[in-house]
Formats: sequence, structure tokens, C-alpha cells
Amino acid sequence: MNKSLFRVHPIMIPFFLFFYLSGEIAMYALVFGSLLAHELGHLIVAVCMGAKIQSCTILPYGGEIKVEQFSKHSKMMQVCVILGGPTSTLLLLLFGMLVDFPQANIFIMIQYLILGLNLLPIFPLDGGRIIHSIFPERYEELIGFSVFICVIVFTISCFYFPQGLAFTLIFLFLGFQNLSYWRFRKYKLAFDWITKSA
Repeated sequence: MNKSLFRVHPIMIPFFLFFYLSGEIAMYALVFGSLLAHELGHLIVAVCMGAKIQSCTILPYGGEIKVEQFSKHSKMMQVCVILGGPTSTLLLLLFGMLVDFPQANIFIMIQYLILGLNLLPIFPLDGGRIIHSIFPERYEELIGFSVFICVIVFTISCFYFPQGLAFTLIFLFLGFQNLSYWRFRKYKLAFDWITKSA
């Protein structure tokens, strides 16, 4: 297996520092473990459906997996792979509700946050990726909408500093990601067209 397949994005550093400095080591373990499980859900479905994984990156909202020529696969296959992560998080949520253990309430809250955040119709969250898979021709509109929502949520979260720091960082990061996608949108659309035509 490629040693560089799994990586943790540098954006995770401020989150880890926050948990460490606040003494919330248990919270850190629960968050990181939940994010890993979420990505594992994507990976399991992708591998089972015969997709070739290029990389898997852990991010505050879950993560991103890169599948070789993902746009060339059927829409059904793409949606199934994307839903693998939320399904894994949903299973963890059900586990937390059915099994009593220390920090269960915090564990459940983390799953709600990861699940709710990922299903937002913002690229590259799972909700946004599902929309892109079903309506690839609306990519530019999706990116524009994602930037707009990120700016709104980021602005609102600033009024709740420092309690809203996590959301401030996440949506600032998502906003910059989408600005980058917008900048290179024509290249991506051309690449996807060439890939599907090959």
C-alpha cells in the first residue's frame, strides 16, 4: 500500500492544539477517531466497488478521498462512495445512543456535528459532492453557492468568538478551498470532459 495514501491536513493542527491546551484529550481522541471512522466508510465502499484510491486526507469536517478518474464512474457508484462516510458516522451515532459508556453524550454530539456538517450542500462536503455527482454540469453554480454560504457562516461565527472558533476555521478553510476551485474550474471541467470521453 502507498505510504502517502493517508495524511492529516495541516488545518487540523489548530484543532489539536486547542484540545491539548484546554486539557480535553478525551475530546481530541473522540473527534479524531470519529473523523477516521467517517473516512473509513468512504474507503470501504470505494474499495468494494472496485475504485482505485489515490489518497485519503483527514480534515475537520471528515476528510477527502481522491479516487482515480472518479468522474468517469457511474453516478450511482459516485453517490454510494460519497454516502459511505455519512453512513459510517450514522452507525457511530446509533452505537452511541444504544450503548452506555463514559463520554457517550459528547460522542453523540460529535457524530451529530460531523453528520450535519457533511450533509450541507457545500462543495467539497459530502452533500455538495452528491449534488456535483448528479448534476456535474452545474459545477460552477455549486462552487459560487458554496463560497456565498461559507462567507455567511464565517461572518456569523466571528460574532461568537471564541466559542465559535471551530466553525470559523472550518468555513474559512472551506471558503478558500472553493475560491481555489473557482479559479481552476475551467481546467477541471475540461479534464472531466476528456476523462469521460476517453
